[in-house]
Amino acid sequence: MQSWLQQLLDTHGYTAITLLTTLINAFPPLPAESTLPMLAHIMSSTDVTLVPAVVAATLGLVLGTLPLYLLGRWMDERQCMRFLARHGYWLALTPGDIERSGRRFRRHGYLVVLLGRLVPGMRSLVSIPAGFHRMPLMPYLLYTTLGSALWAGCLIGGSHWLLQHTSLSGSLWVVMIVLLAVVLLYVLRLWRHHRHADG
Repeated sequence: MQSWLQQLLDTHGYTAITLLTTLINAFPPLPAESTLPMLAHIMSSTDVTLVPAVVAATLGLVLGTLPLYLLGRWMDERQCMRFLARHGYWLALTPGDIERSGRRFRRHGYLVVLLGRLVPGMRSLVSIPAGFHRMPLMPYLLYTTLGSALWAGCLIGGSHWLLQHTSLSGSLWVVMIVLLAVVLLYVLRLWRHHRHADG
């Protein structure tokens, strides 16, 4: 597995960055910060440079919001709440998560879409209320892109710092440990969700 992952990250460079950041936004249980060692590894083992890497990460972050935005456009709020009550544990989401994001969106509108990209726990969730409230696609993409570019700068900047200040940034073992930690975190969130549901 290590050699396969090494080849994948080394070969695809910017595409790998876009795919990673798409995944973390499309699947809310994944913390965006978990990609830092992977991004640092890509930057250390390929010809990836800073500004194109930020562009690639921004593209991935924007693409990753679209499934949740379209879910909000397709379902109304009540339908989505019912869906999450039944199946939300697979995403580690509850109806309460969406309700809180919806309240923030109703109060602050487009500003939440812009700044929510920088706030852990809101980064993906704000896309669903934006769909509920029929935020037009072009303003949604504009504000999402601006906020995502700011966050991409943080991600890539953090990766660059790892690359410059640690001896582990180029080690694929670090990446594999992070992947394992993400899986364990997801399992923990599922367990906590089931425990609260049973209680």
